[in-house]
Amino acid sequence: MTTIELYYSDTCRDCHQLRTLLMQVVPKSMKFKEINISYPEGQRRASELNIMSVPTIAIDGEVVFVGRTSREELLKEINSRKPLSGQFNA
Repeated sequence: MTTIELYYSDTCRDCHQLRTLLMQVVPKSMKFKEINISYPEGQRRASELNIMSVPTIAIDGEVVFVGRTSREELLKEINSRKPLSGQFNA
């Protein structure tokens, strides 16, 4: 199963906006995880992926977006990870 991870901070406005967008576009066939870098576990995981700023989105352990991104770019990346028969157009 494809896993999408959002690395965020509680004080980041862009992070909260991106979270809302992800909640709208991530299909149920994918796992969505939120990782708060304000906590040691989140800091450790972010360090493993060399994440230096938030918001950052990783898909299956690969950083694909750093900073804000558009709905269109998110959908393009998500659809590239799914079988062609399951395109999602939220």
